Parts: sequence; C-alpha cells; structure tokens
Amino acid sequence: MKTLVDFAFEEIPGLNAKEVFRLSECGYIERSENICFIGQTGTGKTHLSIALGVEACKKKKTVLFFTAAKLVNMLLEARSEQQLSRLQKRLIKAELVILDELGYLPLSKEGSELLFQFFADRYENGATIISSNLEFADWTKFMNDPTMTSALLDRNNTS
Repeated sequence: MKTLVDFAFEEIPGLNAKEVFRLSECGYIERSENICFIGQTGTGKTHLSIALGVEACKKKKTVLFFTAAKLVNMLLEARSEQQLSRLQKRLIKAELVILDELGYLPLSKEGSELLFQFFADRYENGATIISSNLEFADWTKFMNDPTMTSALLDRNNTS
C-alpha cells in the first residue's frame, strides 16, 4: 500500500508537496480533471498515483488502476471478443482511472487508436491520473501518430 505519508518528498525537490496534498482532497475528481506525473524511473510517479488513488478510495470514489500495456491489451481482447462496448462503459463509469507506465512500450496502430478512444471517452466524464517517463513532446514515440497525439494532449489538458 502506497500512501502520501510514506512518500519521501525531500528526495524530489522539484515536487510541490503542498500541491500533492491538495490533490489528495480529490477536487480534481469532482471536476473530471487529469493529473500527469512525468519523470524518470524511480522518481515516485507510481507511488504518488497509487497514494492519490488510496485517498480517492477513502472518499468512496470508484478507482481503477492499470498499466498502460495492460489496459491496451484488455481493450484489444475486448474488441476481438466483441465486448469492447462493455469494457468502455466500465472505464467511463469509474470516477478515477490510474494509468501507469504510459510510454514504456510502443503501441500498435490498433492499440494507439483504442487508447486514444479511451481518453476521448473519459474526456469530461472522469478524472485520470497518468504516469509516464516521456515528456509530452515524445508521446508520438508510443502513439505512432503525431496528429492523434496532439489531439490527445489537447483534449485532455493534462497538467
């Protein structure tokens, strides 16, 4: 179990601890806003994502957690089994979806399209926390489509 109390804020001097604790109040979920943690391996992105998810659970919010690769595989499987609509409804219903390790693995064209659709469906319908080791400018490396990547970033106003 990862918590904010256990996070070593002093090891990440550029991180605003006060802002992170403000996020733990879950106002971003009520407003269907997104959070994006970007940084190198070992900078606490997953820890913070899980800790904010735990805080949301404490407030009785519905929370789902996936690695990006796992979610894309689930979407691909659901599509092949003609269950994509059912999975998409479940993903939209969740008040918070945490998507970890976005950009660690390149996606197929179909995977990129399904991931784009996931973000488009969640737009203004629910909050999403994303962790990635890639800066926004490098997201085309795993999405494989500059236009789709630009639309994704624009639509989700990640901050």
